[in-house]
Amino acid sequence: MHNLNTLTLKQKEELFRKLRISITHHSNAIEGTTLSFGETKELLEHGNTAGDKPLHEQLVILGFAKAYDVIVREATNPHNIIDSSFIKDIHAIMFEDALKVSPEFVAKPIGAYRLDERYIKGVDIKLSAPHKIANDLENLLYRFKSNSMSLEDIAEFHILFERVHPFADGNGRVGRLIMAFQAIQNNIVPPLIENDHRSEYLTAINDKSELSKFIEKSIQNSMDLLS
Repeated sequence: MHNLNTLTLKQKEELFRKLRISITHHSNAIEGTTLSFGETKELLEHGNTAGDKPLHEQLVILGFAKAYDVIVREATNPHNIIDSSFIKDIHAIMFEDALKVSPEFVAKPIGAYRLDERYIKGVDIKLSAPHKIANDLENLLYRFKSNSMSLEDIAEFHILFERVHPFADGNGRVGRLIMAFQAIQNNIVPPLIENDHRSEYLTAINDKSELSKFIEKSIQNSMDLLS
């Protein structure tokens, strides 16, 4: 496994800069966003929109990159333990610009828990009922302190967070950002989960040891950005 403290300051800066584009592109592509890697890069680095792609998608991509910046900044302090209000804020940051401009395309509420029952199509996993979300998430955060987690803990947290499924939309994206936060706080290179391995990821998300192995490979994807 790759530890962050084996990188020089310059390598770390470069890694986080490249991951900002790569994680933003792949995490959104996994959820069906249509921008290419090149279009995402152009949007984030130069503010150039992709003319033929939906505006709300591009606003969510900008929101995701903003949320990523908060994750990197906050995770570098080992005393910033993730709590539920931080998770809600990350969700709000991701969707607030899209909500202002294209409210009809954004699932509501943002920055607050969903109010309806949810099911994952084709999977026999029960998600938290709306009235249980707050309690289930607090229990999960109580069990795992973000600044003292192993790779296996990060995998298990991700699986359990996705089963709570606290939001109307963006659960996968918020979950993967939390994963990056936990990695950074525990001196682990944040994993880059690529859209090309989406089906492998969705299969692994049902098994802690499978997901741990998958995250290890995804950490290598991040390291490859430096070569």
